[in-house]
Amino acid sequence: MLILKYQSKLFATILNVVKNRELAEDIIQEAYMKAFSKLDTLKDHNQFYAWIKRIALNLALNHFERAKRVVDVENEEDDTSYFERIPDGESPEEILVKDELKKYVRHFVDALPDKLRVVIILREIEDMSYEEIAEMMNIPIGTVRSRLFNARQMIKDRLVNQGGLVDGLYKIS
Repeated sequence: MLILKYQSKLFATILNVVKNRELAEDIIQEAYMKAFSKLDTLKDHNQFYAWIKRIALNLALNHFERAKRVVDVENEEDDTSYFERIPDGESPEEILVKDELKKYVRHFVDALPDKLRVVIILREIEDMSYEEIAEMMNIPIGTVRSRLFNARQMIKDRLVNQGGLVDGLYKIS
């Protein structure tokens, strides 16, 4: 029952991280096997999803260490993206600039080092708090903040160098 309840949500999260459907399926399967073999260690069964998500994300992170894969910032399940939340412009020119900006940001996020990319995806796409990210990745909150700052700064610098901040239409702080 727990598998059915969380499978699609967990799959979408891991797919965002690993960018490969088959790999995401393998990671989810391995996460469930690990979780059920250690189910007796889960103190609060109401926290099952957070626990299984942590296991799956750790497996994905371990995969990065071995394979150095690139992630995608889109959810293939429902074709939504964090970048879809960039406000729509009113003029056709603003719409074109927005679409171009989204394309550059996706590309620049994909090009981030693994440690920065995973943190920004967890924060901006998965909408996790700094505390949740720190706990999940087993790093201090200060490291989460530092990695987010560095990731955002790298994206901003690349956008500026690419001319992504055309005529002040988009201000990145």
